[in-house]
Amino acid sequence: MLLGPRGNMEELKKLKRQKRGQVLAHEVEQCEDAGVDELIALLRNKDAKKRTIAAVLSGNRRITIMIPQLCSCLVSERSLYSRIAISEALGKMGEPAVVPLIALLGKIGNNQETKLPLKYCTKKSYPLARDMAARTLVKIGQPALPALIDKIRRGDDFETQQAIDAIGGIVSKTNDQRPLKPLLETLNGPPANEVTTWKIIRALSAFKHSEAIAPLVKMLESHPLPALRWEAARSLGQSGFSNPTVIPALQNALQDQNSEVRKAAKIALEQLKAV
Repeated sequence: MLLGPRGNMEELKKLKRQKRGQVLAHEVEQCEDAGVDELIALLRNKDAKKRTIAAVLSGNRRITIMIPQLCSCLVSERSLYSRIAISEALGKMGEPAVVPLIALLGKIGNNQETKLPLKYCTKKSYPLARDMAARTLVKIGQPALPALIDKIRRGDDFETQQAIDAIGGIVSKTNDQRPLKPLLETLNGPPANEVTTWKIIRALSAFKHSEAIAPLVKMLESHPLPALRWEAARSLGQSGFSNPTVIPALQNALQDQNSEVRKAAKIALEQLKAV
């Protein structure tokens, strides 16, 4: 059967996806009985589809002895669907994968934020972590929180910033309040790297708790950096709390010299139905 231009285009897209590691369910089923040694060999195969199959089976069967291999491949993998499958597999491993993944925070790729944003983020849901290890830890969820909390208590560095992102992502999905106190301790402690401070302010948007409000109001009213002021306004809007200090602070921010802060304050007031 001859394919028209549209059919040829779809076939080309399909081939490209396969080259990047996309597989079908029956292809995974064909390797269902593979042992650990076979899975390791598949994970090292030059064919991206084979690597995807190895990751899917390792995750589905929760073969925890594959965690070191999967973590190593998460660092080096370049094929999109294979990388996604490896991340999903590690996510399914749960708590045993937490410590190895924390060791990889900030070490995969260069897509992580390294400086303050130039514009206010209008995304309504909690932003997806850019760091691949952090994104995978979010998939593990609550079992990852104790080790992540320990990480942010140990210092202020690039890896810590990715841990904060992971905490925010987990809390946004689970409403677990355990990280709130350590985040506030870091925020209220000795001055941190400005990117670390910004990430904490963003993470506080995930906490539906009144204790997160006062530091956000303080940031909005007095911080000299516009990016931190508009992030505080955004988090106040996301929080859903409108105590007597919140609305006046946001209303005053409508007169801020920075247009992005004004925009963030306006949207926050709309979210709190105070306009």
